[in-house]
Amino acid sequence: MLIRSGGRVPRAVGLARELKRMAHVSDAYAVFGRFDVVAFFQSDDVKELFRSISEATKLAGIMSTETLVEGEGKQHSDEYGRGPFSS
Repeated sequence: MLIRSGGRVPRAVGLARELKRMAHVSDAYAVFGRFDVVAFFQSDDVKELFRSISEATKLAGIMSTETLVEGEGKQHSDEYGRGPFSS
């Protein structure tokens, strides 16, 4: 997840620390450039992953986010092409 927090380094560092304490966050860093924080989420359960991402977007000080999801597909199974919330 790429996060904008207004360009203030102390706030970005604080957000990275907060994110590291959240479920499914494997790492988070304050960075320089277009975004202020980058956070890495990891889970085998897509629904739990999306819940954690949703919780993270509600943290105080976050102005905007951009989420990039990497997934391992099951192209050779009956489940390929079904969304994570399909029943």
